[in-house]
Amino acid sequence: MASIDWGYPNQEAITAMHAYSTHDEAKGYPAGTTQAAYDSWMAYYNKHSNSRTGVDYDKWKDSVRAEHPEWVEARDWYTSNITDTNGWKKLVSDYKGQITDPSNVKPPAFNSQGDWIDETKTPTGSGFKPPTIDGFKGDAAATKGVAVNTAALEWFAKEVLQKITGPGNVLLSTVDQLNLVDPKPGGFARAEVLRQAIVGATAQDGGVKGDMKDMLVNMNTSLIAVADALLKMAGDYKNLEELNKLTNDKLNEIMGESFKGLDGLGTYGTKTVKTDGN
Repeated sequence: MASIDWGYPNQEAITAMHAYSTHDEAKGYPAGTTQAAYDSWMAYYNKHSNSRTGVDYDKWKDSVRAEHPEWVEARDWYTSNITDTNGWKKLVSDYKGQITDPSNVKPPAFNSQGDWIDETKTPTGSGFKPPTIDGFKGDAAATKGVAVNTAALEWFAKEVLQKITGPGNVLLSTVDQLNLVDPKPGGFARAEVLRQAIVGATAQDGGVKGDMKDMLVNMNTSLIAVADALLKMAGDYKNLEELNKLTNDKLNEIMGESFKGLDGLGTYGTKTVKTDGN
């Protein structure tokens, strides 16, 4: 990708530094206000200008100020900061000063919601539905509390593990949705590095997307193995007394391979990506 020329006002440089947002932030306006107002001014200009006379800006400013003061303000800001040589130099200087240290870069807020979205209040259209898991109704009443017995093992394997694993269930359905992730950030180097960090740069590097898909597939496989081992244990040890006689070596023999798969999940999510070139 060609490097950006910061020496004069051009669309690549304006977009890269989010120039319009500097005025929004200074005035406390919602993101996008200044650019929307300037775009409205340009639409008016293109409609009323001609190649010979252009637009009488002073007359236009007086005639629309009462109805569209934001157009006038955006146009004046553009003149002072984009087309004016000194204003442009200051805009570029301020931007470069902010990105010298990536910790100073503050992307515009996406929205006011938290990280966790309640689908019942703010539907995302993801289609995700948590599996319906019936409560445990096994032989636990006599213990007056939580019981680890063969009925509990069988319930956990069938009602929890087998309902989140396998085709059509939450883990593999999430993999299907991850296959659709294909971000299209702005056309500047830092955004491209971020895009590659998400979707991968080469066939051997799947990025965060590939890492997450592999982790979910391996988690699915591992939990299926855990469910199978629990069901085997529940079948081999028919009551609590027999289960209590289970030795540590025998437990490792039954569960060992499935637990190894879960331990292997710790290798995911360890990749670090920097977008500052250092």
